[in-house]
Amino acid sequence: MLAQLLCKTGLNSLNLNTKLFVSLMLLLAMATQSTAVVAQTDRLTLIYVSEMTEMDSEEKGSYPKLASLLEHYRQINNHLVFISGGGGLAPSAMSSLDMGAHIIDLLNAIEPVAMVAGKREFSFGEDVLSLRTYEAAFPVISSNIFDPITQENLDGVNDSLLMTVDGVTIGLLALLPPIAHQEYNLQRVEIQSPVDALKQRANELRSAGADRVILTYSCCYRDYLNYFDELDQLLHDGLIDLALGKDEHLLLADHQLDQMHPAHIWITQGDEVAVVELTLEKDAPTFLMNWQTDSMNAYPADAQVQMLVDGYIQRLESLLNEVIADVKTEFATFQTDVRTAENPFGNLLADVIKAHADAEIALVNGGYIRGERQYQIGEQLARRDIMRELPFRDQVVLVEVSGEQLLLALENGFSQIEEIKGRFPHVSGMQVEYDRRKPVGKRVVSVRVAEQPLLPQQTYRLATRQFIATGGDGFDMFGDLEPLRYAGQSNRLIADILIDAIQQSQQIAPLNEGRLIDLSSP
Repeated sequence: MLAQLLCKTGLNSLNLNTKLFVSLMLLLAMATQSTAVVAQTDRLTLIYVSEMTEMDSEEKGSYPKLASLLEHYRQINNHLVFISGGGGLAPSAMSSLDMGAHIIDLLNAIEPVAMVAGKREFSFGEDVLSLRTYEAAFPVISSNIFDPITQENLDGVNDSLLMTVDGVTIGLLALLPPIAHQEYNLQRVEIQSPVDALKQRANELRSAGADRVILTYSCCYRDYLNYFDELDQLLHDGLIDLALGKDEHLLLADHQLDQMHPAHIWITQGDEVAVVELTLEKDAPTFLMNWQTDSMNAYPADAQVQMLVDGYIQRLESLLNEVIADVKTEFATFQTDVRTAENPFGNLLADVIKAHADAEIALVNGGYIRGERQYQIGEQLARRDIMRELPFRDQVVLVEVSGEQLLLALENGFSQIEEIKGRFPHVSGMQVEYDRRKPVGKRVVSVRVAEQPLLPQQTYRLATRQFIATGGDGFDMFGDLEPLRYAGQSNRLIADILIDAIQQSQQIAPLNEGRLIDLSSP
């Protein structure tokens, strides 16, 4: 445990629950007792990890193994701070059922000093994130969220954190990328400029007595592309002393890595943590002493945390292992498969949504499909596979759109193919020719609905997911449309509707059918 650790919530946030208060008091008492038997050191060890969406995965990180890693470093240095960089509440098969509550439960067991509210924390909406914060025995932080209703941060989320370790006061800040507003269709909160918010919060922390200020990101470099150089400059200017982030997609070019401030730290692998050694000398010219990555996979699973994971897994087994169909065609759902071109599974999903709502056409975004796997002929498809493919809790929505609106939607879908963004469209009831070589906004060459050319002024009944119908992922041309009632409408999840459709045929045999034709391909 940390000796003499004192955590204070952000300057404008006074809504920590009783559970957090009690946990902090216990931490203080335990730390005081441990100082007599654990050697003191003039260094602080900081462990940073983020984007852990699975409970126990070799590729994406394991909470039982992370617990053992943390215990290892706590034995080396009793001055240890563990920060969860967020991005873990979704997507996963379990989160589609409990909306991320199990991740909070696992984090409570391994005691982070704080968790970042990243964009994935908004997968189930602002109110669900607020609920998760009150289940957490640690503060959840985002420094650039503003709720117009309360004129403060989102309920349960803190602007910042102050902690005192062996006489040194450290401030912690966390940024949410503005793209989260579009990608996760936030309905209420506003996301302030990262650079402006960071400057304001850092100065507030300095005024409150912070000797050092740490910035944490959740998710990847591309989300901060427009702000990266400015954030890096704030390290050079001394406004912040350390920045921590993650970039699993390796989008930082070599020259950018070379030009980064030495205290701007990125980890790039799902099983990695950053192990950062920081000085506790107030007058030291530099805060960062050294840092390295370490792999959770190098450690055995902690028995107590493994019991928690096993308990969750056992609850899922009987439901998720149910076989629903035989695989009759080969297809894949990796990111490049569902976010850059027509995809068999995307076609099947769009067809099922269209048929369910008795619509003329359907459109879903590739980012909704998250399975990241290859399916072979002869395999058996289980309920688990569909839950993994469609982990977000979403429902079918029917809207009436004009041909002009549909064209704008398709242009939006093809606008970020190069970045492998989740807005890439999968369609049913139409055929689209496009050219990715053309400028953004002019990539759609032709659209046919029911074998007829798209008419800009004609209206069409479009089935889609609620996320898109309310303007998510840049589909704001649909945001003001009133949903239509349809026969058989219910609140069932799209994943369940798809499972029913597959079970009825007892096989899954999706194909590419020339619905999306990229004219730039040979």
